Amino acid sequence: MAVIVELPNNESAVLKDDRELTNREIKAMQRASRVAASAAVKLTDLGFKEGDPESWRILAEMPESDYEDIDNFQRTCVYFRLKSWTLDRPLPQSQEEVDDLPMNIYTPLTVAAINLDFDEEFGVEGTSDPKALTANSDN
Repeated sequence: MAVIVELPNNESAVLKDDRELTNREIKAMQRASRVAASAAVKLTDLGFKEGDPESWRILAEMPESDYEDIDNFQRTCVYFRLKSWTLDRPLPQSQEEVDDLPMNIYTPLTVAAINLDFDEEFGVEGTSDPKALTANSDN
């Protein structure tokens, strides 16, 4: 089932859900997620806590490349999951164009788009083993 994201001015966007994504899209988001997770682990190891202003100084010590890794993950998720919207403008045609969105649109899209469950097993016709259909074939 698609995900509806409420946007400002009574606008909305529709994001693909996990089952609508292609294998290529899932792999791209998984790669971006793994890289971004590395940056998040560094922050946690340094003692960063989002709700604790005392720990925010750690952000100043974070290398720019780590920020870019997190941004790339967010852009990737929005780009591949964004299916449609009611805005009077075309959908982003590249991951880079996602950054051209105003913050009041970018933020709710990003929050919703990065909420994925990659732990679910994907397989052909519901099987958990993609080789199951070929295991008994005469090749």
